[in-house]
Amino acid sequence: MIASAVTAGECQVWWADPRQETIETLVGDLSANELRRAARFRREPDRRRFLTGAWLLREAAGDRLGVRPADVVVDRTCPDCDRYHGKPRVVTEEESLHVSISHSGDRVAVALTDVGPLGVDVEAVPETPVDDLARCALTESERQALAALPEHARYEGFARIWVRKEAALKATGHGLRISPDRVEVTGPGESPALLGWPVDVPPEAVRIHPLDPGPGYVAVVAVVGGDHGITIREADAALLRGRAGIATARQAA
Repeated sequence: MIASAVTAGECQVWWADPRQETIETLVGDLSANELRRAARFRREPDRRRFLTGAWLLREAAGDRLGVRPADVVVDRTCPDCDRYHGKPRVVTEEESLHVSISHSGDRVAVALTDVGPLGVDVEAVPETPVDDLARCALTESERQALAALPEHARYEGFARIWVRKEAALKATGHGLRISPDRVEVTGPGESPALLGWPVDVPPEAVRIHPLDPGPGYVAVVAVVGGDHGITIREADAALLRGRAGIATARQAA
């Protein structure tokens, strides 16, 4: 994986393990709104995943913008209510920076690009039967594609279909307010692509790119707009720590 500042026509995805950082590190640069939302999680693993995503977003965006993580302005206003749980948006005066966060198990991902709205999704491969999930989340053709797989391969197959749907819906900000069975994507053995959905964005305008989250997980990033030349770069969050210190020193100077 290669780490570098996001350049034009590029999407960068940062990976972190929520078990690696101390709570003191995770909360040090977060806003009062982020801390209040974290406090609402009852389970410690869920709280850690949220905190890691919020921390990583600030680290990655700060690296991109050349500012301290604490100075990154993050807006999570929900379009449907007054709760602070909407799609994250980095507020800048000059630069258009689109971001997305996802987490599952021991994987947290933050994606950034200047190409257009994007959604990243990572999921742990299910360890239990997925028949009930498939009936309510997949279209008829997707269920047929899943049923054609050997039984042991259906768990990962379902996850591959699911992340494509969720990443596309996250890119537009709709999320699961649109039922996933109304979104059609390619089968698990095909290159990821959006085929149809009830959104006023042509399916061909959404590019879905596979990611490498490691064994036991599947992930993609969906980007709206741009051309076929977008470059996807993945990197470990550990590479941001030294950069954050450099950015702080530059600002202090």
